[in-house]
Amino acid sequence: MINVKEYIESGILEDYLSGNVSDQERREVDCLSKIYPEIRTELDSLSDTIERFAFANKVAAPAALKSKIMAQLTFADDEPETQVEQVVEEEDNVPVLPLNSRANSFQWGWVAAASVVALVGSVVYFNARLDTLSTTVAQQQNEIKAQTTQIAQLNDANNQFVTLKGVEKSPNSSVRVVWNPKTQEVQLSVLSLPTPSADKQYQLWALVGGKPVDLGVFDVSTAFQKMKTTGQAEAFAVTLEKKGGNPTPHLEELYVMGKVAG
Repeated sequence: MINVKEYIESGILEDYLSGNVSDQERREVDCLSKIYPEIRTELDSLSDTIERFAFANKVAAPAALKSKIMAQLTFADDEPETQVEQVVEEEDNVPVLPLNSRANSFQWGWVAAASVVALVGSVVYFNARLDTLSTTVAQQQNEIKAQTTQIAQLNDANNQFVTLKGVEKSPNSSVRVVWNPKTQEVQLSVLSLPTPSADKQYQLWALVGGKPVDLGVFDVSTAFQKMKTTGQAEAFAVTLEKKGGNPTPHLEELYVMGKVAG
């Protein structure tokens, strides 16, 4: 008969869900989860945590660059051409007058000047549109780089899921911590904690070399919250402190604690 508590705390269930186990270990977890309800419950809880962690860090698919670029080149619909019908009544005795070539040249000069002004205006307009287009493309490239980084973080095999379980003061409390020792990032999700009074706030601690290290205060929420970073941790714990937190924990207000596997 195995020690269920030690088996759960060994980290094998986290490895099982992330696919980092051998075929033999996978079959072992499958078998034991059917025999021991505690293992099945922990597996379900871990699976739910991983799903919510993925949702909290989800990356929206980038919008097609083509559609955004084309949107930048959208112009207002041209006004419909107005057809003007001009009726000229011809009379037999209308005298034919010679054209004033000087006046005619003067009029065509104005037409040419207006055309040049319109052309210059068009060039300026299109240059402005091209500048806007270049800015849009650059922004899209930056978004893609940021999203690629987020995807890499989400799929990082170094993520460790640590379950902080309730102690004597609050045995039904539970908190899940996701810690990446490589990037030192820490995220936290509250599974169950009593609602604190308005002047109190929960605070997360990392146990490093037997000493508590402040990782920040947090709200009671199932949504993952980013905490302060840490490169080392033997365990994580949560205490109830004054609003804004304390430099050192009040151990009599310890609510949950969990060891890091391995």
